[in-house]
Amino acid sequence: MLNRLFSLCLLAAALAGCATVPNPLTPQQVETLRLTTVTVEIAPATTLWWGDGDRAYARSKGLPEQDAEELSKTPEARTFIAKAASDKISSALEHELRPVLAGQRPVKVVVALRELRLTSIIQRILVGGPHEMTAGVMIIDAKTGTPILSHPGQRSIARAGEGIGGTLVDAAFLAPPIDRLTGNFAEDFRNWLLPQQPPQ
Repeated sequence: MLNRLFSLCLLAAALAGCATVPNPLTPQQVETLRLTTVTVEIAPATTLWWGDGDRAYARSKGLPEQDAEELSKTPEARTFIAKAASDKISSALEHELRPVLAGQRPVKVVVALRELRLTSIIQRILVGGPHEMTAGVMIIDAKTGTPILSHPGQRSIARAGEGIGGTLVDAAFLAPPIDRLTGNFAEDFRNWLLPQQPPQ
């Protein structure tokens, strides 16, 4: 049932060009919710372009990192990389949402990842480009399984250092790209769910 509902939401987002949808809940309604779990669903068609994940898989098998791109094409590697990506996304969302979803009504957050694209070092040096992530997010009543609200196609980016200098600075001083990207995604969703009020 939820998979079918999610598919309809994602189709609607695609037809709408991933336009930002309004949050139908008031801040008072959001504050009644309490986060219990975050689940990430990654379909076979989901784009997973994450060089560090490929290399982590190669290391886990005791194989050379220079073979990571070829090794990542196997079903076992995709399962490994999908699990690592899911853990990063879940952790980021829990960090951002637990402080604001601390009410009485238990809910689950379900993420349907559509695209995870971490720009490679070579691309950043030659042509540049940010890291990107797109996913649908649903909040579901934990007791009844009833969907409460859905953001069918949130797209978030993380800036990446460009050129040789920018890439070196990026690697030396910033958090790993996957952490910045998933952190930005989680923060964007939190701000959509419960916009920050300007100071009085």
